[in-house]
Amino acid sequence: MIEATGLRWILTAVFVAAGAFCVYRCFRRKSVTGRVGDVLHAAMCLAMVAMVWPATMGVAGVPQVVLFGFAAVWFAVAAVRGAAHEGRWHPGYHAVMMLAMVWMVFAMPRAMVGSGAATTMDMPGMEGMAMALPSAGGGVPADVVIVALTLATAFCLAGIAFLARLVDGARIAPPSVRTAGWGADALMGLGTSVMLLAML
Repeated sequence: MIEATGLRWILTAVFVAAGAFCVYRCFRRKSVTGRVGDVLHAAMCLAMVAMVWPATMGVAGVPQVVLFGFAAVWFAVAAVRGAAHEGRWHPGYHAVMMLAMVWMVFAMPRAMVGSGAATTMDMPGMEGMAMALPSAGGGVPADVVIVALTLATAFCLAGIAFLARLVDGARIAPPSVRTAGWGADALMGLGTSVMLLAML
């Protein structure tokens, strides 16, 4: 689990801010597709906040798998159709992010048991989910380490790229919902990167 209270609050603020923006943008959109996407993003942010805190990190994993699995399919279809104003790559990126969330649900119990950070987890039902900071003699499975580091690096780079787009957009035009959306993408990418690293 995440031991540092300060880090918990930072991650909570990051995902609450991103989720709140998605809810706000949902009411401004005219397309049903865009609204569904925003609702899925807001739900993802809520689930990530739940993973941060001890009181809520035991949320059952099966509903999360269903949610993130549906979201991955939704964004994958949007990418194939090229329906979003960003083209195919933007919904494709979010499809990958949702698949990463599905992977986290299954990998987290293995990482926790391997690191010795949890000993009372109900792995079959995935109810006992938690986050672990790196530990000095940890035995996190190698495949979990490799995938987590790969995804963390990818989401960190994506978050930085979105942040750069936000800065560049703010220089040439007044703030808009679109540029603010890049900021939300940056928060989700960087926050997810930190959560993945916290598993190891």
